[in-house]
Amino acid sequence: MRATRSGATLIELSLVLAVAGIATGMTVPRIRTAVDRLALRGAVQDVRLAFAVARDQAVRRGDYVSVVTDSAGRVRVVSNSEVLFARDIMRGRGASVNATRDSVTYAPTGLGWGAANTTVIVRRGTRADTIVVSRLGRVR
Repeated sequence: MRATRSGATLIELSLVLAVAGIATGMTVPRIRTAVDRLALRGAVQDVRLAFAVARDQAVRRGDYVSVVTDSAGRVRVVSNSEVLFARDIMRGRGASVNATRDSVTYAPTGLGWGAANTTVIVRRGTRADTIVVSRLGRVR
């Protein structure tokens, strides 16, 4: 009588590895896209929050408050050289921030002061989102 051996053959193992490799190759780009989309959404929320904080603080303090963006991906809310709010979008979210103006200022009335329309583009990977701030300081 012959002894039976349990286990897998080399062909079976290589077939399983090939199927696993194909499945992984199909899901990794989707996961990367999903991670980029979520990080971009968070970065956009951070930028929108900066504008909301600036407007709120301008009214609350009765003073001019500015949202300042820079090429290093930082967004700050500043009043009389005091930083009220800061987010490092590049380091925290891996996203870049480009704006048509380096700052937007809110007057004590809560309206934009001395500014034209400002466009802020937030990018991460192949995804991008645009935030538009009107002359009156409204964020869309």
